Amino acid sequence: MGSSQSVNKPPEVTQLPPETQTESEPKRRRKQPPPNLSGPALVEWKCRKRKKAWNSCVGGWYNDRFLPGKALEDERSEQNCDELFEKFRQCYMRGMLAEQKKKGLKISENSMLAEFADEEGIKTKGDDK
Repeated sequence: MGSSQSVNKPPEVTQLPPETQTESEPKRRRKQPPPNLSGPALVEWKCRKRKKAWNSCVGGWYNDRFLPGKALEDERSEQNCDELFEKFRQCYMRGMLAEQKKKGLKISENSMLAEFADEEGIKTKGDDK
């Protein structure tokens, strides 16, 4: 690199003086779902970040551990993905339970939703517990 080339510097960020910042202003706005989503599509949208984290973890494990034949050497790497999957699963199942409740639908006794509700101690419509 010659001395005649200039190095691109990022623009300087100026902060507002403290007196112009108010505490009532939110730091970040929560993104609202598209208005046309409902049911499972809405639940998927709400849980998208957890699903993305889990997919990224599994993809990394697959490429870094499974394909090179190192998957059985270290079980700890898979456990992190298990925790991420459980967070995604809980988000999704809670969302589906809420959607069923919102629509006034009864949850089938032998369904995955009923099993999840029982595991979490969540009463569903029609529970006689």
